[in-house]
Amino acid sequence: MKTSLKPWISDLPDYIAGRTIEEIKRKYGLSEVYKLASNENLFGPSGKVKETLKESIESINYYPDSDAYEIRSAIADKFNISKDNIIMGDGTDQVIEMICDCFIDRQDNIVTADPNFLIYEKSALISGGSAKKVPLRPDFSQDIRSILKALDSNTKAIFIASPHNPSGTIISKEDFEYLLENADKNILIVMDEAYYEYMPPQKQIDTVSYISANPNLIVLRTFSKIYGLAGLRIGYGIAGAEIITGLNKIRLPFNVSSVAQKAARAALADEDYILKVRDIILSEKEKFYLAFKEAGIEYVESFANFVLIRTGEKSGTIVEDLLKNGFIVRPGANLGLSGYIRVTLATPEINDKFLKIFMEIYKKSYME
Repeated sequence: MKTSLKPWISDLPDYIAGRTIEEIKRKYGLSEVYKLASNENLFGPSGKVKETLKESIESINYYPDSDAYEIRSAIADKFNISKDNIIMGDGTDQVIEMICDCFIDRQDNIVTADPNFLIYEKSALISGGSAKKVPLRPDFSQDIRSILKALDSNTKAIFIASPHNPSGTIISKEDFEYLLENADKNILIVMDEAYYEYMPPQKQIDTVSYISANPNLIVLRTFSKIYGLAGLRIGYGIAGAEIITGLNKIRLPFNVSSVAQKAARAALADEDYILKVRDIILSEKEKFYLAFKEAGIEYVESFANFVLIRTGEKSGTIVEDLLKNGFIVRPGANLGLSGYIRVTLATPEINDKFLKIFMEIYKKSYME
């Protein structure tokens, strides 16, 4: 029997993951490498989470709770909502896939910004649909009014992100409410807030509070970013009970490991640690901005834990030289933003090392 891939699979866009620390150590013979490419929390999870992880190892011979009762209960308490409004995923990537599997069919489309998180488009394509992409504004923010103009009779979902990746810009409350008011109520609005906890309080929108009046709204959050659990893969979606019921129909049983569920519950309970990490990152961003301003280097003001830096035509050389010095950053070309690099904010000590090396490389690149 001859087997072959479905023809359309070869046409799917590839997600280009960040380089690994071990890979760069081997390639350049380095003993110390810092990964600043994937927006992970380099402070790691809290001490309480680490203790929970040690205890959890004793029960990994059992299947996890398929309903994720305890972590859904904790999330429900945090937002003062019902557990029936929450679905857990093996990262928010899986929740995005479930959304497209449930709502996107052949001839359907999603509308999103360009560039944006690739999984929105890829999930729509896998479901048989397509993606209509609306360019970012010149200030790298998502153009909500142009997104609304791009909707058509085949549009089933709008995917937006705040903070946006890869730019770090956010959607204002006014734009968010304008979108809710003007989009057809039969079109899903998916608000991806992976970096929400890094935002200063005055910039945060209580998006969950809008769900009861907007049954077409889905809010996504993750434990991969500020909570420091990227390696455990756990995220969640919040929406009306009808949407969650549909998503649960196609959700794989035991899709979130028992270790991830317990770690997430411990992480959610340690709010002081999360606020501490947020405040350090806010302070470190200001240090980056000051250094860039003094050197005349353009950047995009970010509300996430990364900064998009304009490195121009020498971007490839700068990325390579940073790798040789033990710093992995994300080339903008891989994100749809040629001429830029995206750098994850780390600990103050690592950030100081990065800024010193980066400034030396940048000046050398444009002096030769």
